[in-house]
Amino acid sequence: MHEHSTRARSAARWPTGHIGWVYRGMPEFEGRVASFLAEGHTRRERQVFIADDPRASLWPKYLMARGSLIVLSTAEVYGPERIADATAQRTAFESFLVEARALGYTGLRVAADNTSLTSGPDRLGAWLRWEHEADLLMQAHPMTGLCAFDQTRSDPLTLEAVLSVHRTQHATGPQPVQGPPTAPA
Repeated sequence: MHEHSTRARSAARWPTGHIGWVYRGMPEFEGRVASFLAEGHTRRERQVFIADDPRASLWPKYLMARGSLIVLSTAEVYGPERIADATAQRTAFESFLVEARALGYTGLRVAADNTSLTSGPDRLGAWLRWEHEADLLMQAHPMTGLCAFDQTRSDPLTLEAVLSVHRTQHATGPQPVQGPPTAPA
């Protein structure tokens, strides 16, 4: 009984669906993403972690060995130019989901540092188109996506734009986006 109630409390910490989150620095991102992915594990979702330098050594090797956790670089998912193609990305993430479901997972949980995918007007425009498509994808399928953006490496107007396309924003990150950075919660 105690284990079940702990799981229920854990699952309540992070919303599901398409989530936008602003963080400050990689230590905060990696630390909080660990709890996000752990919730996926308790929900029997396959987890995917994406970052420019994903540092696979930080993650439990037994989860990666059995395929429960996939660790990928941003370049592996979005290409070396880091310009998101909405159609190609939808196809890729649908494939991740189909594979996960075929292996018995209940769905897919993706945590991604997308900061580098929004630097510059071409990347930002492509990213916003992909975000719209990602939102439709997650509404129609058992997927939760955490789109994270580093406040220390992003322009406030860029952060405002990328957060505006997420129906849900994770509240434990530094807020507000506008104005001077605030201390982490």
